[in-house]
Formats: sequence, C-alpha cells, structure tokens
Amino acid sequence: MPRKPTLSPTKIATYLECAVKYRYIYIDKIGRFFSRAKPYYSLGATMHQALEQYHRDGGVQSQAELVETFEQRWISAGFQSPEEELVSRAAGAEMVQAYHSAAALRTELEVATLFTEKTIKTDLGPFVLTGRVDRIDRYADGSLEIVDYKSGRMETTPEEVAGDLAMSIYQLILRRTYPGTRVIGTIYCLRTGVQASAEMSDESAGEFKTDVQILGEEILARDYENVEPVRIPACEYCDFLTKCERFWRAEARRDMRDG
Repeated sequence: MPRKPTLSPTKIATYLECAVKYRYIYIDKIGRFFSRAKPYYSLGATMHQALEQYHRDGGVQSQAELVETFEQRWISAGFQSPEEELVSRAAGAEMVQAYHSAAALRTELEVATLFTEKTIKTDLGPFVLTGRVDRIDRYADGSLEIVDYKSGRMETTPEEVAGDLAMSIYQLILRRTYPGTRVIGTIYCLRTGVQASAEMSDESAGEFKTDVQILGEEILARDYENVEPVRIPACEYCDFLTKCERFWRAEARRDMRDG
C-alpha cells in the first residue's frame, strides 16, 4: 500500500500563507535552492538542541554545564557580522541560564518530562497529521502539557495559545493518542520566561478536527500546476521573491505583446 501523505503545522501554515510557496517547497521541492540561513533560526535551533540534551540527561546538568552545552552546539549561520553573532550568542546563553533557574520549580510541582523534540502523529483518513513538539510533560494527576519554546517572542497570552495553529494541532494529536487524558498547550517565551497556556474543550477539539480535515483535503487536491504567484504582504520577506518576480516580469512582457 502507498504511504499516506502527511501534513504538519508548518505545511498547513505555509499553504495558508501562500499556495505558490507551498508548491515550491513541497511539490516542486526547490526550497533548498532559495532558502537563506537566518539568525533567528540559528539561535532557535541551538536553544532547542541544548534544552533537548538537558532534559535527556534528566535535568541534572548544572547551570554552567547547560551553558557549555549551548556553546558547544552553537550554529553560526546567517549572521551579517561577528558583532551580530556575538550579541545573539550572549542572549542565548542568558536564556538557558534563566531556563535552568526556572526548571527547579518543575521538580517541586512533581512534573516529569516524557519527551523532548518528539514527533507525534495521528491518522485522519486521507492523510496523517503530524508534528514535532519541543517538550511533553506529565503532571502528578496524569495530565499532559505540550510546551512550545519561542526564542524570539517576549510575551504571550492564553488567547494567543488558543489561536495558535501548531498548538491546536499538537493538542488534537495528543488527545487522540491518549483518549480521556487532559491535554494542555503552553507557549514558553525563552527570552523573558513568560508563559501562557490554553486547553481545548471536547467540542472545540471536534470542530478543529473537522476544519483540519477539510483544509487538508483541499491542500492535497489543489491543482498546483495552475497556481500562479500573486503579490501579498508576505512577499517582502519570502525567500522565493526573486522567482516570483521573474514570473511577473514575464507576464508583463507577454501582456505588452498581446496588447
């Protein structure tokens, strides 16, 4: 039997932002030719690797050891100057120190980390819904908490968590994987330590599942060969802008000839 297609929060968010971008990355698979290294990706990836190692080791690293892990895994791609990299690296070291200090509270609350950087998935019929979560904790009462690290965000609110596509998808998957278990989604701002949580009700989870299935079927059935680039605000920051600009110039020349 052929493998079912998979959809993730990143794939779905990309499609919602721009169907052409989705085509370039997931259908034409030309993303590697256009994607540029970005400083915030490098900082975020380094943070994730350091915190993953910290929890895999059982959270027994000292603060100095965690900082050393961060330094050893530092990714220097995408920075415009040594000075910019130095500032980002120092900010990252401060973040892991603050994270270590906050982690002591989790021990007092009897919170156990079950998984870090864990791929989770559930079968929704036409496709498999999948996602990679930063951390899953289990509380003494058996409830599960999905923790999503944000290295660039300073603040968050329960309303933002409730409206976050990825967090809703993660909760839906875990609710289906662990029926009857309470599942909470939390966004953790690494720069400030600010965090907020939200929990889907049974009704909202059911409605969200239906919406995701409808959207997923649309994504998979779309005729991408006939999808043409259109100008949207996100174009300004898109790695594929030069490719789309070539298309628009060709269209303009064709219109001039036809006119």
